[in-house]
Amino acid sequence: MPPRIYPRKLLVEGATDKRVIPYLMEANGVAWESDGRPVVYIEPNNGIEALLEDGVIESELAASGLRALGVVIDANGDARGRWNQIRGRCRNEFRWLPDEIPENGLDVGHPDGPRFGVWIMPDNRFCGMLEDFLIRLIPNESRPLHGLAESCVAEAARSGASFKDVHRRKAEIHTWLAWQDEPGKQLHEAVHHRVLDPEKPESHPFVGWFRRLFRV
Repeated sequence: MPPRIYPRKLLVEGATDKRVIPYLMEANGVAWESDGRPVVYIEPNNGIEALLEDGVIESELAASGLRALGVVIDANGDARGRWNQIRGRCRNEFRWLPDEIPENGLDVGHPDGPRFGVWIMPDNRFCGMLEDFLIRLIPNESRPLHGLAESCVAEAARSGASFKDVHRRKAEIHTWLAWQDEPGKQLHEAVHHRVLDPEKPESHPFVGWFRRLFRV
């Protein structure tokens, strides 16, 4: 069990985010563990609805000993709507949040409390998810193969594949991963083993936001 009080904490939607982010940050120069404990404790939730339940973010912001709290969620087709939900949850603590999330992610201080940050996957603008972010880390030399994966997924959809359109990018990246050596790595394994390139310039805005918020 993690300690109840942790000075740096990141709330995410689920286990995939929890596994991917440490490898991404380590590849970009963040020493993830200190004295056997993670530099930022990542807490997965049971999906976006659980994370945005009344009282979840509010109680985290009020936790004793907290220095910085981050939230990473998927846009899932409505980045503006997600941002408005977050703003509503933080209205009492951060009345001055902007109408739109900054392009480089939210990172604000509080005179009487912790820093607070928000990143909406993939880039605070595009209406996607973690997989849209990770697709951008496909090495340039493998872009043609990813194009073929896109075509295969589109053909599968026309042939009756039952995945939802909002999950098309998930289908594409896992199809592409099925063609790697070794086939079928999970997303965090692909980042860890650099099948996906965690140092591509496309990763830098998120990495920069994370480092600014948590001072790591």
